Amino acid sequence: VVEAVRDGRTDVDAVAHVVGASAAADGSPLHEVIDLVERAFDGAPRHASVRAACLAWAERALGRVHDAGCEDPLTSLSTVPHLHSRLGDVYRAAAVEEQRAGDGHILVVVEPSDDRRRSPLEASLRAVEVGQVLRSVFPGDETVARVGSSRFVVLTARERAHATTLALVGVLLGRTPDGGSAPRLWVEELPPTAGDLPGLLQALAR
Repeated sequence: VVEAVRDGRTDVDAVAHVVGASAAADGSPLHEVIDLVERAFDGAPRHASVRAACLAWAERALGRVHDAGCEDPLTSLSTVPHLHSRLGDVYRAAAVEEQRAGDGHILVVVEPSDDRRRSPLEASLRAVEVGQVLRSVFPGDETVARVGSSRFVVLTARERAHATTLALVGVLLGRTPDGGSAPRLWVEELPPTAGDLPGLLQALAR
């Protein structure tokens, strides 16, 4: 934008539009976009340029909201935002019963073997297999989510996360066409408060 203004180009508004869209895609807030355009014009921007940047930012930001759906389109597994939302439901229900969320629910974490060495396409195809296995073992109202390219989480009732169930997941994953060696399986306790969930989900997504 600075270069377009400095050079007296006629496509300044179009450049501002591109900058606004790019900023939204990167997750930058709208006020930073406005500040950027104002600096490019030395604090006295053209209204049309600011409007172009803001409209582009809004369009892309709205698209990102729509893209953050409940299910991954390839695997039909829950997305991380949906898992977070479901966990929120668990914490609210537990509060009504004056209990801790972790008293009744737990997370089962599954990390198939060697997935970090796969190409993106191979990892996606493997995710479909893993999703089918997890859905067969947890066919009820459990939330089965893909939290990373090679890690999956099941939000389930505590009594369902026993050793027999985990062993069954491992056996079935080993029988898939791309089974490989034994996967990593473990249970993750829910944190004391819902405010701790973002940190937990971020750690699990690594």
